[in-house]
Order: sequence, then C-alpha cells, then structure tokens
Amino acid sequence: MARITDINRIKRLKDSTMKLVVEKGFGGASAAMIAIDAKVASGYFYMHYKGKYEMVNSLLQEVFQEAAYKLDEYLKTEHSFIQIVEEIVDHIFLIAEKDPVKLKFLYVLSNDYSFVIDDEIRLNVFNFLKRLKELGQESNSIDPEISEEDLYLLLLVNSIQYINLRFKFFSAKGELTHADKEHLLYLIQKVLIQNS
Repeated sequence: MARITDINRIKRLKDSTMKLVVEKGFGGASAAMIAIDAKVASGYFYMHYKGKYEMVNSLLQEVFQEAAYKLDEYLKTEHSFIQIVEEIVDHIFLIAEKDPVKLKFLYVLSNDYSFVIDDEIRLNVFNFLKRLKELGQESNSIDPEISEEDLYLLLLVNSIQYINLRFKFFSAKGELTHADKEHLLYLIQKVLIQNS
C-alpha cells in the first residue's frame, strides 16, 4: 500500500525540525519532540524519515538546493558582478526577514561537522561561484587573488554569520535594518573589489 503524504503535515514537520534544531541544537531536538511540536504522531514522522538525522540532513540539502537554484538565476541576468553580489546579500537578508528560523538553521548546521552538503549541490554552488568570479575578473572589478572558496566564505558564510550576530547581540529587537545590509555590502566590497 502506498504511503499517503499530507503536504501540510510534512511542512509542519520541517518547520518544527528547523525551529527545534535552532532552539536546542541537533542533539537536543529529538524526533519525538519534533513530532509533538508539529502536532503529528511519531509514527507519521517515521513513516517519512528513518530518524532525526535523515530529516535534518534532507532539510539542509533542500535549503542549499534552493540557494543553488537562486544563485544560478542571478547569473542568467545581464547584471554586473557588483549587482549580483548585491542581489545575493539582498536575498540572504530577505530570508532573514521572512524566515529567520531558516537562516538560523543554516547557521547552526554550518558549525556542525556531522552534516555535509551533497556533492551535486556543492558542485552546482561552486560552478556558480566560478562563473561569478570569472564575471568579476572580466570586468576587472574583483581582486585576482579571490578564489571560489573565498567567494563562498565572503558572500554566504560571512553574510549568515553577520546576520546571526545582528540578531543575537547587536539588535535590541532582533530586527535587521537597511543600514545593516549596507554595512555588510560595504565590508564585502572592501575585501572583494579591486582597488576599493
């Protein structure tokens, strides 16, 4: 007999998983807690996932796949290197504003060595970064010493870290401002852009 999948229940499971991993860390969030928070039976959780690790890992892959797709969309535009960098930062800020738990989830798991991005997704992200680097070099706007790994660190990892610090320590209401985004762009451009 085929499994019946209720999309709303799966979404609740995903949302609860992200929320509890952010609040309690991977080790502190059990499958039972996730099921209770999502208001589904534990059996429903196990009908779709072998366990908590599989659930969290599949969510991480899903979030990175979304990012890879979005990054690829940016390169299909006729925008300059700087415009694409700004669009990436805008998108990360948009996620932080609309779905802060998703961004915090990425932050938590980016510091957990148990989780690794699937090879295909990682390859897609780094192919995008290679093309972005080439675009920057063609326009002579990127420092020639900048690598794909540097772009990953500066655009994605540091943006997530920066936003996390704003949420955690520097914003009284846990909100991001336009000035926060502009300052992050300033910092990124100081490092990336040749002769800045």
